[in-house]
Amino acid sequence: MSIKRITQESVPCWYELSWSNKSSIILRIHEDFLKNKGSIMPEEYFIKELARENKFTIFEGDFEGGNFGFDKSFVNQGLNNGFFEMKADVPSLRKESAQPCSLCNGTGKVFDYGVCSFCGGGGKSWCYEWEKAFALSASFTVFFTFSSSSNIQTSSNLKQLMTIQTITKRDAQGHGSSLRGEFSALLVNWLRTIEKAETKNLINFLKMATAATFIKMNGRKVDEDSFEVTLRNGRLIINCPGDACGVHPENWHEINDNGYEFNCHNTDNPMQQIALLAGLAALHDEARKAGI
Repeated sequence: MSIKRITQESVPCWYELSWSNKSSIILRIHEDFLKNKGSIMPEEYFIKELARENKFTIFEGDFEGGNFGFDKSFVNQGLNNGFFEMKADVPSLRKESAQPCSLCNGTGKVFDYGVCSFCGGGGKSWCYEWEKAFALSASFTVFFTFSSSSNIQTSSNLKQLMTIQTITKRDAQGHGSSLRGEFSALLVNWLRTIEKAETKNLINFLKMATAATFIKMNGRKVDEDSFEVTLRNGRLIINCPGDACGVHPENWHEINDNGYEFNCHNTDNPMQQIALLAGLAALHDEARKAGI
């Protein structure tokens, strides 16, 4: 049996993402999919390698009876309209240390420039504790891998709007948190036809979700110009802080009534990856709200 591609035809939904303005991402998985696929066993080589590389302590993969992911990344919210909902709170990564700020030497001020921009005037140095971000990223990677080759028909009246693939590499020189996927024909045709005012509202919402998620993890004020969302003829770009970091179309060649593949550029760390996933989750929400 050939696997259906959502870029060309409508397929009943087996999973989707949702974003909460309380800085959380919800993974929704249809019960029919889980009945056919079952649990993800922690003994699988792929999972053991991720745990070893990142020094994770536990993996849970029984979606129906417990939580999901590495080190309790997702909390099971139960069954809702045929979907098991797994909620992941976005972690705060920036932590204050006991050492004085290296830029202002603990004074909170930098010469005549006023408040130190690095410590915010507190005089303490800061560091980033990446463990929870890597655990969440790796949990997404496991699920997206688990669900990537599905040809299981679910009873959902909703259609699959996108599929996503991620990687999680702690010691990569670059692109250690890459993501890619497909937007469905149904989603792209909606993006092509929404009105100008609706386009503006959509862009603002995706930008807000991406920025709020990134800033929650980063713990510092970030230039708003670093977050950019553009939409043209159904082609979507979402950018976040980094070296031209974002998701974008694999190509700009349009085929009538088809979806397309998307890819990323310079997504080097899980802070960027999770922020972009929040943007994609927000896109899910707005499409569902529009009846897609």
